[in-house]
Amino acid sequence: MWVKAGQSLIVGAVIAVVCFIPYLVFQYRRYGRFSASRMVWMTVMLLYLTGIVAYTLFPLPGADWCTVPHERLVLDPTIYVRQMWASWRGGEAITSVLTSWTSIQQVLNVLLFIPLGIIMRHMWKAGIVRITLTGFCLSLLIESTQYTGNWFIAPCPYRLADTNDLVTNTLGAFLGGLLGLLTPRLAADADSLEATRGLAKPVTRGRRYAGMLFDLAAQFLLLISVDVTILVVYAVYVLGTGANSTQVSSTLNHIITPVSDICCSGLVLVFSLTGSGASIGQRLVYLKPQPTRSHPRLWLFLRAMVTQGIGLGLLFSSNTGLATGWILLALIWVLFSPRGLSFQLTGCDLADSRPSSM
Repeated sequence: MWVKAGQSLIVGAVIAVVCFIPYLVFQYRRYGRFSASRMVWMTVMLLYLTGIVAYTLFPLPGADWCTVPHERLVLDPTIYVRQMWASWRGGEAITSVLTSWTSIQQVLNVLLFIPLGIIMRHMWKAGIVRITLTGFCLSLLIESTQYTGNWFIAPCPYRLADTNDLVTNTLGAFLGGLLGLLTPRLAADADSLEATRGLAKPVTRGRRYAGMLFDLAAQFLLLISVDVTILVVYAVYVLGTGANSTQVSSTLNHIITPVSDICCSGLVLVFSLTGSGASIGQRLVYLKPQPTRSHPRLWLFLRAMVTQGIGLGLLFSSNTGLATGWILLALIWVLFSPRGLSFQLTGCDLADSRPSSM
């Protein structure tokens, strides 16, 4: 049990890391700012859902499981209560009945769904009826998955589908909703965040780092897309012509680097020469450069080249050490001034792209 919990936490943490940048983009585009409390609750929700999946699907059955008949479905939602009642009436001590595995299992099923109600209340202000129905539907999905052997993917059903779980899970969601009503809200209100989405906000170091992170992610996705496209095209070429694999590998090494260099540099150029001149990351966090000298477009271009342009040039010329040092310098510079290295060197100011009032 504890091993499974640890494994689900690890998987949930990995998913949370993978989803961090997309959810951060979502926050800036929907709320106009970063909300730490909602980010924390979203991480909690991911960890919780991976735990639910782990307890639904694992452990997988052994090779000999399907050869032995097993009970697949319990339709009587009162069977365990009646069993405990019969044990108590039969002379078993009440403490023994309440600490039996049957009783503990029912309590755990309730506790398992209490976080669902709390999360839904704090994140989406869901009412008791909505929370309870969601708990019922999620539990029904779990029991159906177990009854069908992971929707017929597993060689045979290997978990018991139990209507008692449906009742106790739904009760847990209901109780979680009540707890959510009784406890203070710990997540920033989405409606309040959206109400000020269009208003200018201070240029903070956090926003600058978020913009840099988005720029890095955009370059990485473009790089991966270009490399995969080239590899797929060459794979089709090799299969179609029967070309020598060694020769193809050598050709790929000479093509991928320059093409990737051109595409990534082109991304920087396109954004520096259009619109506000802000990078894709800066636009996502509502920032824009403001040149203070004549020929503003020239300075917007130079500003983009100072960090991203030089960094990419050093990286693709195999000077990874210098490239890393240059990027680290740009990152450290923001600690001392939110304007950053590129804005300081080119004499550009940095402002929010939204109006200060509406």
